[in-house]
Amino acid sequence: MLTIGFVGSGQIAQAMIKGWTGNSEIEQLVYSKNQATKVADAFGIEARRSVLELWQDSDIVILAVPETGLRALAPQLQMAAMVKPSVIVTSVVDGVDFETLHQLLGEKLMITRALPNINVAVREGYTGLAFESDIDEEVKGAIAMLFLELGRADEYAEHQFGAVSALASAGPAYVASFADVLAHAAIENDIDIERAVWMVEQTLFGTATRMKKMQESPKMVEQAAAPTDSAAKAGLDALAASEFTASIKAAIQTARNVSEKNN
Repeated sequence: MLTIGFVGSGQIAQAMIKGWTGNSEIEQLVYSKNQATKVADAFGIEARRSVLELWQDSDIVILAVPETGLRALAPQLQMAAMVKPSVIVTSVVDGVDFETLHQLLGEKLMITRALPNINVAVREGYTGLAFESDIDEEVKGAIAMLFLELGRADEYAEHQFGAVSALASAGPAYVASFADVLAHAAIENDIDIERAVWMVEQTLFGTATRMKKMQESPKMVEQAAAPTDSAAKAGLDALAASEFTASIKAAIQTARNVSEKNN
């Protein structure tokens, strides 16, 4: 039995907890200052009253708090690490690099980094992983397998994590925002809200499924869906004229700049 302890209980922590729920080989614990019991009850796992208690009962500790929270908890985490140095730490804290993590937690700790997106909740997520050069291969493989259970996981150099955060971690927000625009456009064109939502959901799901099953690139799907002289092509041209591509790239660059502030 592998015991995973979460320090933090926000959206990404809850997504991972939900994704691993049902795996009989994993026990999950959670600690947070304000809502550990509420989250534990919601997912049928156990809460712990302190960082030290959670650390002592865990094989892997996932740090899933904002940077400010991590710094506030650093003294407690350092003490816990001294009591049980064998714990493997996986940080999902965006923008905090290995060097800073070791400064906050201890030089001798085994630390890995992961950037999962919220779709890990349904085991269709994407996770970027980063490992230090001296990480044990067995540990590296074990962490990779854990996140592969939640969708796709790929290894990156740490300097690429700003881009991974801006693209994959934030990706569901961009896609959901576009879906919201499509749904509202459908409603404004006299389609009832229920069918508008169904239409958008199925369009997004079907497009992703086609790309994956037929091994088509986004451009190939675009060309198939919007042939020359079609209404779809006219709509696509209007989208291009509105600087849609430039706006998306600007959003990604902004998110990357924020993510890289400490890297």
